[in-house]
Amino acid sequence: MNFRLGTRGSRLALEQARRVAGQIRKLNPGLEVDLVVIKTSGDARSEFGDDIPAEIGEFSSALEKGLMQDEMDAAVHSAKDLPSRIHDSLVIGAYPERVDPRDAWVFRTGENVSTGGWVGTESPRRRLFWGERWPQAKFRNIRGNIDRRMDRCLGEKDWQGILLACAGIDRLGGPTKGLEIERLDVNWMVPAPGQGALAVQCRKEDHRTLELLRGLDNQKIRNCVSAEKSFLKTWGGGCSESLGAFSQIQPNGTLHLRAGVQDLFGRPQRASIEGPQDEADLLGVRLAEEMRRG
Repeated sequence: MNFRLGTRGSRLALEQARRVAGQIRKLNPGLEVDLVVIKTSGDARSEFGDDIPAEIGEFSSALEKGLMQDEMDAAVHSAKDLPSRIHDSLVIGAYPERVDPRDAWVFRTGENVSTGGWVGTESPRRRLFWGERWPQAKFRNIRGNIDRRMDRCLGEKDWQGILLACAGIDRLGGPTKGLEIERLDVNWMVPAPGQGALAVQCRKEDHRTLELLRGLDNQKIRNCVSAEKSFLKTWGGGCSESLGAFSQIQPNGTLHLRAGVQDLFGRPQRASIEGPQDEADLLGVRLAEEMRRG
């Protein structure tokens, strides 16, 4: 019996799914892994270049529906696209990898300037932190897949640059020729919860798939993403919020969680907390509650 692995149809999503499929095959010699491509409404809009923000969980909901309808055995998500609450019948079976979680400033070669031109991003989080350093920045929404965004940055001279996730650029082999990237410090540009991580989702009662995915799961990544998503859930909101949360495992084995949000005056507010890895969810709750108290 073949293993059916669901994915969105974008070039990045397919690359991510192929990486996971390769890991599954390596751990299970002889197992055939078939990719099941699901087209989301967000993907359809991206093809036509519509500058309309995605709804929270929009890129994940079609895959979740496919899982619940038994169209696939598991689905590969970008962890940052998953809502903080998932359907009761589903579970994250594995967090197999996390690449560079930072954000990237993408600009034309030789033109890395701090003023003038449009800064392309639809993310309130990126606008919040970028605007802190560059108060005169002018923002414009930019949608479509990563290739299209980079092509637009390269071709439209009134753009100063765009803000993207390093993970997507790296997984696709680097920036488009003629563009360069600057990787931004996580203490300033706090990443989105789960950024850079992959999450493989399956049905909670599908014990065969859960056992198969067990070998892919990285407990340290799971702990870090759990802390970040716990902060998001406690604070409230989703990927459309001016909110960042990022965890790292310290040399002594503890988990360090930092977060950045927009305060009542529209300014960035940052804080951090550290504690045992097995209290990842609790650390996210505690940090959100402490930041709410100011």
